[in-house]
Amino acid sequence: MLITVLGLGLVLSASAAFAAPTKAQFIRQGDALCRQVQRELVPLTSRAQAAKSLPVSQQWAAAERLWGDQIRIQARFTARLRAIGVPTGDSKARSIVLGLDRGLVLARRVRDAFARRSTTSLAAALPEYIRFTMSLNRRVAAYGFNVCGRS
Repeated sequence: MLITVLGLGLVLSASAAFAAPTKAQFIRQGDALCRQVQRELVPLTSRAQAAKSLPVSQQWAAAERLWGDQIRIQARFTARLRAIGVPTGDSKARSIVLGLDRGLVLARRVRDAFARRSTTSLAAALPEYIRFTMSLNRRVAAYGFNVCGRS
């Protein structure tokens, strides 16, 4: 009997630790992650500005490295937001998190176009990434985030 009670206590403690966040918690924790990402992106912005003055032959490789670094930051953010969990039954929050995966796929296409030095691939991949990101940012802002989705 004592073991059953202890086991039940452990199960209840574990389920409380992994409970889905409320919408307010999801937004608060997501915004904290977004502030961190904004800080991580500052050096990339500086590097992108500096890359503009490189010879054209070096700009492709610089752009590929920048996109690779951005993708690593995006992937870390996505994993951390996913670890927070989404509010129970909140299809909008779930759609936002799933959208981050799509954003990574599209960002990789842009990086790969730079790696191949393919203006044709870049002409298709970059506008698709930008359209998707702008749409996702609008949905994130409409959901109620204060930092995420706002530029």
